[in-house]
Amino acid sequence: MRRAALGALEDLKSLPARAVDPERRAEPWSMLHHVGHGGYLQIGRYLAGLLETYAGFDGSQAVLDIGCGTGRAAAGLATRLAAGGGRYLGFDISASAIGYCRRRFAGDPHLAFAHLDVRHEDYNPRGTQDELATVFPCADEDYDIALAASVFTHLRMPAVRRYLAETAEALVPGGRFAFTAFALEPGREASAAFPFQPFDETSSVVDPKAPLGAIGHRRAALEAAIREAGFTSFAFHRGDWAPGADYAGGQDLYVAVRG
Repeated sequence: MRRAALGALEDLKSLPARAVDPERRAEPWSMLHHVGHGGYLQIGRYLAGLLETYAGFDGSQAVLDIGCGTGRAAAGLATRLAAGGGRYLGFDISASAIGYCRRRFAGDPHLAFAHLDVRHEDYNPRGTQDELATVFPCADEDYDIALAASVFTHLRMPAVRRYLAETAEALVPGGRFAFTAFALEPGREASAAFPFQPFDETSSVVDPKAPLGAIGHRRAALEAAIREAGFTSFAFHRGDWAPGADYAGGQDLYVAVRG
């Protein structure tokens, strides 16, 4: 209910833009699946550019989109994948979001979508699967690139570790995993926009009453988890959620390479 209410508020705010911009009118309503602010197609293009710049995406690869939501990344990647002979699988714990994706992209045979019924207190409270036992709906060593955009910002650290391990199994050797997070470190432990406060030994949250609304993890804990999952190297870029940004993104960005 909380997520739906936030989505409805976002939809109300978007009405003036939808009235004048045909591209915005083509967006799904946030009440269906609220994942934050910004234009649907605009963010899709941004995510495609992020994979091109930081993960070597050129349209020929197999791409796994973890927490695909209503398909923003799919919208940004679709044309390049069709031209380059690549393929895409997006999955999400929201059944309504996956239903929307299947309708919107029904004419794109290189795009596939799956519902993963994992329990999450904000996005899927009635899910049948424990997130710590999550098994991704894909074959091992079947993807060249994986993406998790604003997923680890809504998962506790044990679930992050599980998702990292599952992603490593899904990637081919040398495959790249681009994911965003709030990576907390000295001097960047909170900001005006994200006033994080301690939650547990590895993480901080903006709102203790709704901890998974926005959760940040200690950078050292994230990087230990990356290594434990089987990634042999990674690059780190600071987002503009706090001072000291070095790339144009709202969250911190990791690009990890599977060994």
